Amino acid sequence: MRTIGILAKGITLLLLVCFVEEVKAQDDPVYLLLKSSRQSIRPTEFFVSEIQDVRAGQPLIGEIYTSSHSQRKESLEIRGGVVEGVGEFVSGMMYTDRSKRPVVMQVSKMNVSENSATDGKVKGQIDLSIRFLLEGDSLVHLLDYDGGARYTRSLGSYTVIGNAMEQSLGNALKYFNEWMDQQAPRNIKLATGLDLEIIDYPVVEKGDTVFYHEDRKLDWDDFKARPHPGSSYAASIFTSFSWEGDPKVEEGRVKLELIVKVFMLKSSSWARSSRKDGYGLNHEQRHFDITKIVVERFKEKIREMSLTPQDYDGRIGYLYIETYREMNKMQEAYDDETDHGRNKGAQQKWNELIDRELAK
Repeated sequence: MRTIGILAKGITLLLLVCFVEEVKAQDDPVYLLLKSSRQSIRPTEFFVSEIQDVRAGQPLIGEIYTSSHSQRKESLEIRGGVVEGVGEFVSGMMYTDRSKRPVVMQVSKMNVSENSATDGKVKGQIDLSIRFLLEGDSLVHLLDYDGGARYTRSLGSYTVIGNAMEQSLGNALKYFNEWMDQQAPRNIKLATGLDLEIIDYPVVEKGDTVFYHEDRKLDWDDFKARPHPGSSYAASIFTSFSWEGDPKVEEGRVKLELIVKVFMLKSSSWARSSRKDGYGLNHEQRHFDITKIVVERFKEKIREMSLTPQDYDGRIGYLYIETYREMNKMQEAYDDETDHGRNKGAQQKWNELIDRELAK
């Protein structure tokens, strides 16, 4: 038996070489047949659903010395190809439970390189890179593993190469299995569900910003900007809304606290001093109320969604854009129908409509 040094994650391990089948025919590549101990790894979080060979130089995995009379190297390949060979190795080494998470293994690098030594031996090195991805509606990147091995062998003896390759692949699978066990309870990519809580921003006022609260009505002092010289309106208010999520993973589930802010900006809102009366202030307050109404609809739509840890951010973001458009349309309709507050009859109808919506 020979001993070889296995390099994985910067750690050197000594191991005994076991046997591997090799086939050599004249003018044909050397083939390695990968073997594994029967299901020595029993994952609790995943199973390998697919092997993908994403290397640039398929099917060759390297070149090795086969004769002491020639410095020319011969091509080296995996028996059956990388996908089949690695797939059989994984099936033999890992127990498969298809009720767990499906994971795709992408072989991005599998290279064997050799140099002749002064004592007539051959020194070789294996470089292995594997990407692990969670399978779903799309592939989600989980982990990149880089490892390999160094070995010394005699010419004509290829078993050490196959054994070193098996050890490198085994180390990759063991490392990923341990990583999954550690990450499953706290990694958002591996979360199995989502629990949502929607919270209104509790701050009433902060600097230039007034946040919507039932007990905090607007007053004319909130309108800090200079009136637009070209505008015929008595006042103008800038209102908007935003949301931010604070996701935390606990015991494999995402706890999402969604904080919603409805606000007006003092520095972007203005009023003419000659027009500051109670009627005009009510008109501007109703703009603020409309933003609040639309945001309540936004919150209700979110509650009705079946959100997952993988899609909540994109789906809420899309709904936010749609709600922003709805807000602008409703604000425009309000100003058009009330003629920016000049039509008192229409203003009264909108006051009643807004009060009913807020009462909900």
